[in-house]
Amino acid sequence: MEEFRGADLLRRHGLTIRSKLLFCGPPGCGKTLTAEVFAHELRLPLIVARLDAIISSFLGETATNIRKVFETAAEQPCVLFLDEFDALARARADSSEHNELRRVVNSLLMLIDRFKGKGFLVAATNLEESLDSAIWRRFDEVVVFDLPSQREIRRLFEIKLKNFPAPFSLAEKATRLKGMSFADVERICDNAIKRSILKKSRSLLEAEFDSSIREGLRRKDIRARLPQR
Repeated sequence: MEEFRGADLLRRHGLTIRSKLLFCGPPGCGKTLTAEVFAHELRLPLIVARLDAIISSFLGETATNIRKVFETAAEQPCVLFLDEFDALARARADSSEHNELRRVVNSLLMLIDRFKGKGFLVAATNLEESLDSAIWRRFDEVVVFDLPSQREIRRLFEIKLKNFPAPFSLAEKATRLKGMSFADVERICDNAIKRSILKKSRSLLEAEFDSSIREGLRRKDIRARLPQR
């Protein structure tokens, strides 16, 4: 953000700002939220495009759809957020039309190269290992979003439960949530609060919190068995 605000000064010294960012990491760890905050802090409009929605069953239209997104972003300073950026790689693996998809990927690479607007291009992926090496080289910076640490989980507990106290130790509960995303932990807290309120309690009920944790762990196990999309 500091580079963007000082872009004119940097240009006078022959320097360009880092305007193409790739966000990598598991789902639910804040990639989309960070893009939203990023745009808000810079006071720029956020244009969100999900590549999995743009990819048409008629592959010949996909390159056109992607080009239209970039043309819209070029009309004004903005943050262009390409979500599900690995969709092209997934489509290529699922399709027999490799030549057409190669053309689409090449078109996307060209559009990224040409992105010279007064805003930012941010792409997000959960499956960074599926991306072409040629795509990685197009980005100025790669930002990795990790799963929360125990300290971060306890901090999230504090934030979510600040208006609904827990009359029991949360430290042990946090250890049970290893491998959960921020979104998973937030959902567990929200569900436990709702259930406690419905039980007419003014504080968090440990039984309801434990029940929400068990449900969260079951969802995590089910997700782990599903094909990665």
